[in-house]
Amino acid sequence: MILLTPDSKLQTPNSNSPNAIIVTMNSLVCFSNNTFMPLKDAGFPVTDLGVQRGYGVFDFLRVTDRVPLFQDDHLERFFNSAKEMRLPAGKTREELKEIIAHLIAKNNIPHAGIRLLLSGGTSPDGYEIVQPNLAIVLQPITPPSDQISQQGYKLVTYPHQRQMPHVKTTDYLMAIWINPWVKEKGADDVLYQQNGIISECPRSNFFIVTQSGTIVTSAKNILKGITRKQILLIAAEQGMKLEERDISIEDIRVAKEAFISSSTKRIIPVVKIDDIVLPPFSNNSVTAKLYQYLLQREKDFQINQ
Repeated sequence: MILLTPDSKLQTPNSNSPNAIIVTMNSLVCFSNNTFMPLKDAGFPVTDLGVQRGYGVFDFLRVTDRVPLFQDDHLERFFNSAKEMRLPAGKTREELKEIIAHLIAKNNIPHAGIRLLLSGGTSPDGYEIVQPNLAIVLQPITPPSDQISQQGYKLVTYPHQRQMPHVKTTDYLMAIWINPWVKEKGADDVLYQQNGIISECPRSNFFIVTQSGTIVTSAKNILKGITRKQILLIAAEQGMKLEERDISIEDIRVAKEAFISSSTKRIIPVVKIDDIVLPPFSNNSVTAKLYQYLLQREKDFQINQ
């Protein structure tokens, strides 16, 4: 998480930490309006469909030690999202890679997040797509720990199905609207369900581990995350039992483990969902093993770049 402070600085939540990053807004460079510019000067016009109608797509990838992790996977999803939303990106994949590399070098921040944002663009009637606007922003982030969190997340379910769930759109209306309620419930995040079938969290994918040790994740009505993809590949490589199928509330009640995954969090165990208390976390759990496999996969990816 990055906090915007009154003195126009971006800082990690614990600024006293030796790993804290404090960066002035004036020093950050982004890509917008087809050029590199200070982040403080970037912006979209109020006539943009992204502003007027919330119409746009984005992707977010983590940079570790100046290496953009699983960049090809993220760009593939970004272009797929843009295509589904009828938004020409205006740049090739190689051009985007060059822009990202320049932002990493120019900002000189070892651990960061890269956000690619493609909005609907300025529209003459507030409805028709003419020319989308592209912005790419780098911001410092606190990297996830090399050790899995043993505290775990508490989730609350809520009946909702995102529009075009396979597309990474900028529409987070429900997630933001419901966030105060989630906090009132003492939970860390909301888990969407529809008619008792689980889909996903707003920013992460959901998994359970059955009593037989099978890893199960939702197969449909979700955004297929990049970390989710890596977990599926790891499970196959390690000979772990894996299923992509519907997950019901009743499946959770009898699950041995549950966890969520995302690019910024890697994997976080889930300890409670509504009134369902899951078994205590164990370092010998499938979740813990997957975390270490994923960590090693990231390191191998860095070495091979």
